Amino acid sequence: MGNKDRAEKLFVACSDVFAELVNVLLYRGKGILSEEAVLPGPTESIYRKTDHELSGQFQDYSMYAMEQGAAQALYTLENQSRVERGMALRSAGYEGAAYRRQYGSKRQIYPVISLVLNWSDRRWTTATSIRELLEYPVPEEAEDYLDKNRIHVFDMRFLDESVREMFQGDVRVVLDYLSDRESLLQRRQKLRNPEEVMRMLHALSGDERYLENIAFVKEEGGKAVCDLLDEMVNKGVEQGIQQGIQQGIQALVTTCRELGITFAETAAKLKEKFSLEDAEVQRDMAKYW
Repeated sequence: MGNKDRAEKLFVACSDVFAELVNVLLYRGKGILSEEAVLPGPTESIYRKTDHELSGQFQDYSMYAMEQGAAQALYTLENQSRVERGMALRSAGYEGAAYRRQYGSKRQIYPVISLVLNWSDRRWTTATSIRELLEYPVPEEAEDYLDKNRIHVFDMRFLDESVREMFQGDVRVVLDYLSDRESLLQRRQKLRNPEEVMRMLHALSGDERYLENIAFVKEEGGKAVCDLLDEMVNKGVEQGIQQGIQQGIQALVTTCRELGITFAETAAKLKEKFSLEDAEVQRDMAKYW
């Protein structure tokens, strides 16, 4: 498992993050799943690899919805950093193993509900069902007998604004980073899981500065993400100023652009930090943006 996969897994493993993802994506914003009611579930199942060899398969994260000590459902979130054509087969294996564990149980059977979170920069355009993977013709008479199993994929970078706005916790910070950084700057939202969010932002961007600033966002009282972006901009400016004012201006513009800060917001920061006239701001923005 790579560092990117680990970061995504750690992020969704936070009970508040997990519950909010399920409540918004599955239940359209209704608070059906309470973070206080979730209990970590199994992530490994065994299958026969060959006639003489067994192998394990690992899901990203699953949680039981508990009520009075009994499981009411098992929710599974599978993170994808790339579009994978055979995902429907993997998901069927996970769900089959979860139902097999219930075989012979004297307790009430609970449903297994799986969601696939596509964090890649591509929309999911490949198969979402086993039926779509079949590469030979199926007789019409057999259609009703085919497994209707399919996966439910959410393209996290391309969620509609109306869906993003249903998120109010740490998930909103990550989604705004991906899709609406101007909103991220305006929302002075503090993080419940600062280290997990910083590692997630690093995984999605590859920018090492998010790892370097984990201690900053974990300071007593917590820091808003907009404070973090300002801190990262300030560090870039300070490094540039050591070599001259023009290098400082260039560092500010370059850093803002790398962080996805808008043209207008960058121009405002430039004017404030270097006490420039409007014409000077426009000149430097045209030069370095």
